Amino acid sequence: MHAPISVIIPARDEAETIAQVVATMQDLPCVAEVVVIDNGSTDATAARAQAAGARVIAEARRGMGNAVRSGVAAAAHDWVMKVDADLGRFDTALFARMAEARAPGVGLVKGAWNDPNDPMPMTRLLVAPALRLMFPGLGDLRAPNTGIYLFDRSRIAHERLISDYAVDIDVMLRIHAAGAEVAEVDIGRIVHDTRNPNHYSGMAQEILAFFLSRQPLGLLDEVVVMAETEAGAVHHAGGVIAEKLISGARVSVYLQEGGAVLDAVLGGFPTYRRAPLAEAARHVPHANAARLRIIRAAGIGGSAPVGSVPVEVWEMRGAADVSVPLEAGAPLKRAALERLGLSTQVPPHETFRIVDGGS
Repeated sequence: MHAPISVIIPARDEAETIAQVVATMQDLPCVAEVVVIDNGSTDATAARAQAAGARVIAEARRGMGNAVRSGVAAAAHDWVMKVDADLGRFDTALFARMAEARAPGVGLVKGAWNDPNDPMPMTRLLVAPALRLMFPGLGDLRAPNTGIYLFDRSRIAHERLISDYAVDIDVMLRIHAAGAEVAEVDIGRIVHDTRNPNHYSGMAQEILAFFLSRQPLGLLDEVVVMAETEAGAVHHAGGVIAEKLISGARVSVYLQEGGAVLDAVLGGFPTYRRAPLAEAARHVPHANAARLRIIRAAGIGGSAPVGSVPVEVWEMRGAADVSVPLEAGAPLKRAALERLGLSTQVPPHETFRIVDGGS
């Protein structure tokens, strides 16, 4: 039997359609609750949603991502279905296909739909080409930026989701970077309001900015850190570890001793894993990994069996070949250093020596 689903519906000034959408979603199999996130409405959206049976929460910060983040956090269940508030006619039975498509290894099910009023210019001209170039494993999706999907929030750091319209793509990339499968099912014909082409200009800018911001992060570069001590790993590579986890990438830390501090500071990231150093040789990258980056302390040899995945090996000490700037990860490194009783001065960069540049 499939796990129960929380439906979240971000809404701003959608009083005309919200009651119908709420009622329809409540009829879906496996749906345990419907949560409407009122994102600063000036009409009766919240009142009508509540009257229709939804749980309503308020999110004053404007932006689709802010609303989605609040809804995901408020949901009672890990499987969360996000739908639009402005839907017209749609088939409940076809929506149920998303729930039915859940299977072992699947972290996200996209709902691909057809709308005679929407030629999907954003998908055809921006999102699909960007995915084919940057994330080819997602390049065959029909509707990669659909706002209708079902995902397992336990697989990603959902509190780190972007605040704007690109949030639906952020969810997908984080699920993909975590090593889970992104599935897609046909949910039929859905009628939205007719939209002027100018409607897409601001959205396109936000999505383009999102893709450009993700390019240097290497979301599909899985990181393995190998060190004798926890203090050494934090001092030399703690910033890189934190930066990668914040972006959504997978990081495995193998230590000879210690690890409680890293667990306390980073344990909230679903893509973080720690294990004994002796297990590093058995590490296998996840199915979506494009590259494996091993960051190891000087004197630790060997590498994991990786098959056809390219490997880079960096050492934590020695003449620096690469310098990694620390931005979002610096506060987490500082927190770990403080717990370890070490100096909390965090340099703007971490440097490493390239032992093997991969292929």
